This record gives sequence, C-alpha cells and structure tokens, in this order.
Amino acid sequence: MKKIVWIVSLVVALAVVAGAVAYVFIGPSSTTSEAGSSYRTVTPQEAKALIETRKDLLLVDVRSPEEFRGGSLPGATLIPFWDFTKGRYDLPKDKPILLICAVGGRSLACGQMLAAKGYREVYNLKGGLDAWVEQRVPLPRR
Repeated sequence: MKKIVWIVSLVVALAVVAGAVAYVFIGPSSTTSEAGSSYRTVTPQEAKALIETRKDLLLVDVRSPEEFRGGSLPGATLIPFWDFTKGRYDLPKDKPILLICAVGGRSLACGQMLAAKGYREVYNLKGGLDAWVEQRVPLPRR
C-alpha cells in the first residue's frame, strides 16, 4: 500500500513539474475541457479586475499553510495543493474560481484538475503572488 501511495505521489509531483515547465516555456493557456467548462490563465492586472467586478468569484490559495500565513490576497481561502491532489476540497462548480499560488505552477495544476472535473469557470493567476508583487499591482477592492 505504501508503494502505491508513493507511486501516486510521484506521478502527481511529475505532473505538477511538467505543468509548471509547460507554463514557463509555452505560456498561459485558455482551454475548454468539458461542455460549459473553461480554464484560463490571467495576469495579475486581469485578476484584480475580476476580483473587483465579480462578487461571486472565489479566491482559492493553494500554497502551504506556512506560505498562506505569510500573506495572501484578501478574502482568499486556503486549500493546500496536496489536499487538492487528494480530492479534499468542496467547491461549487457553478461559481468562478481564481486559483492562487506563489509562482503559478501549483495553481496551474489545480486549475487543470478542476477544469477536467467540469468546473464552469476557472482562472489561474499567471506568475502567482510573486508576479503580483513584482508588478506592483495594488490590492483589489471588493
């Protein structure tokens, strides 16, 4: 049993690394996975506009609890990446979701998972919070 858990963990880790590498070298993606389901990568400026105009937008931070305690976007809910990979989340499929992490790799992988499961509207923050800070985007007003 431990061997199976280890293999599954390795496969998930490789998928995350592959997603991050593809994101860095290929760039942001916009896809439609299932009928009515869309997934898109947005810049920090676009994310700020979404947060300010879409009152039903859910902000989900997929970093570790330690990273989250160091600061996140106001109103964000923590669901650590490894909880996502184990299916430990309860998010509505009919509300838009903005996924946040440090540099965009973990949120990219989580976004792909949600889109594959038929979530209607999923956004990934390109470059993560590092890009938000680097580009000096002001905090959003809700």
